[in-house]
Amino acid sequence: MKFAKRVSLLIPALALMLSACGAPAAEVDRNSDFFLALPRIEVALDDNGTPSIAGLSPDMIRTLTFGTLDLSQFAIGKDWVDYLKSTGVQHIELAFHGKGAFIYANGKQLPSIRLSEESLSTVGDVAETVTGMFAPGYEGYASLAKRFLPLARSLGLGLVIRVPSTGAPEIPLRDPKAPAPAAPATPGDDSVQVRVVIDYDQNGVPSVAGISVSELEQMFGVDLTMLKLDPAFTRAMIDRGIQHVSMRSEGDGLALAFNDKPLPNLVCDDNCLKNTSEVIVALNTYPEFSQINELVKMFGPTLSSVNAELALRFPPAPGSQRIPLPFGSGN
Repeated sequence: MKFAKRVSLLIPALALMLSACGAPAAEVDRNSDFFLALPRIEVALDDNGTPSIAGLSPDMIRTLTFGTLDLSQFAIGKDWVDYLKSTGVQHIELAFHGKGAFIYANGKQLPSIRLSEESLSTVGDVAETVTGMFAPGYEGYASLAKRFLPLARSLGLGLVIRVPSTGAPEIPLRDPKAPAPAAPATPGDDSVQVRVVIDYDQNGVPSVAGISVSELEQMFGVDLTMLKLDPAFTRAMIDRGIQHVSMRSEGDGLALAFNDKPLPNLVCDDNCLKNTSEVIVALNTYPEFSQINELVKMFGPTLSSVNAELALRFPPAPGSQRIPLPFGSGN
């Protein structure tokens, strides 16, 4: 009888929760051996910052899920709700699917992360390589993560957080079926161009264009210790075959690479930069930082025209061949 009562409570709870969901958040590979695509779930905050799903209070959800889901622990507090209301933010959406992880504020896209099969594989390689350096004893977890990371492209998850209404006209949620606007693949001809390759020696001393920090210290009598790396850390990078970590701005975001392998990209095209600048200005309501808003308004939307590349390069391990820098930008 107790089991039947629990089931009878759980079924309407699930129905109500799913009724609060929108269209599926999934663009996943349905030909793979595993995929999971869930509808978009909407969570509403009340004026005190307490979340609810389909109008169900945290107490009711805790009862219907037999104590396994307690939304009250995710309450953000009245001050945060008042702050979000003052900025005009009505809803924030987080969408994760086979193409990446995306963030929207009031239906407008903010900087997001683009995933590919190769970049996820690289993340697993990086985790295995650096875990011993930063978290010794957890190497087994890194190996496990490497096996599970490829499954991320087979997941479709979505979450919308709604802020209490201020009486302003309602802003509709984005249509998940609407095609994303095309973004230029590279910056325009009039872009700002800059490339910096920082070479570290065996002792962690950096140099640029053959001029080392040690030489600058001697020439100008300044202490630039903060720019140097711990020699033990540098040797660990060399021992693990890490020759360079690179990033490059592109017309639609920021490309990252580990040696010659790509990492997940940060995606933000012209429209996204405009949206992000507007959101930053709206969120920055502190008078002492008001001048930052002017800089964001002026330069934020133009960042897509900046062609910049930065690489941190380490010596190759003894007997190893030098790995060329990525992006076809030289050795």
